[in-house]
Amino acid sequence: MGNIFEVLYDVLFQPKIAMQIIADKKNVSQAVVVFFLSLLIPLWALYFGLQEAGMSAMIHFFIGFKIVSGMFMWFIGTAVWHLIAEFLGGRGTGLGLFVTLGFAHFPQVFIVPLWVFATLLPVSLKSIVMAVAALVILGWSFFLIITAMKEVYQFSTVKAVLVIATPLLVAIIVCGIAFAFIGSALTQMPMLL
Repeated sequence: MGNIFEVLYDVLFQPKIAMQIIADKKNVSQAVVVFFLSLLIPLWALYFGLQEAGMSAMIHFFIGFKIVSGMFMWFIGTAVWHLIAEFLGGRGTGLGLFVTLGFAHFPQVFIVPLWVFATLLPVSLKSIVMAVAALVILGWSFFLIITAMKEVYQFSTVKAVLVIATPLLVAIIVCGIAFAFIGSALTQMPMLL
């Protein structure tokens, strides 16, 4: 497992072994290249699609925002998940998780050929195939994220999913509490007519 093509092959066809080796080697430059390819190739296809549709006014803003937000979420997501994993007894490193998560996004490059295939289909099937393709790619990436979490921290699948889901669960609980307080405050206010 040396060059980037061998690593990508292993990520696609032997994800458990690949994530172990990636976490051990911590090759940040390869992870950055793979992450940017995974981000830019779908954006490139979207760019041409939006130009074709005549919606070119906001393309550059959208692409810039997507690149900056993608990098930010990769870094912050790694930090938050690493902290949660450490609280749950994980023995991995934040850098190992950062690198493996960079590779976990690689299946997103396959959205482009799948959408090109979908454009060749009849109109009635086009949107269904595009939606199914997006769900398959999302599921594949999620599977690789879980595998990365398991291999970096030596967790079971349940514990890995718990680490990944914890920020979402906390956000739901905080929003629920906030809405309860807001609702309670609104019922106590006198009605102004």
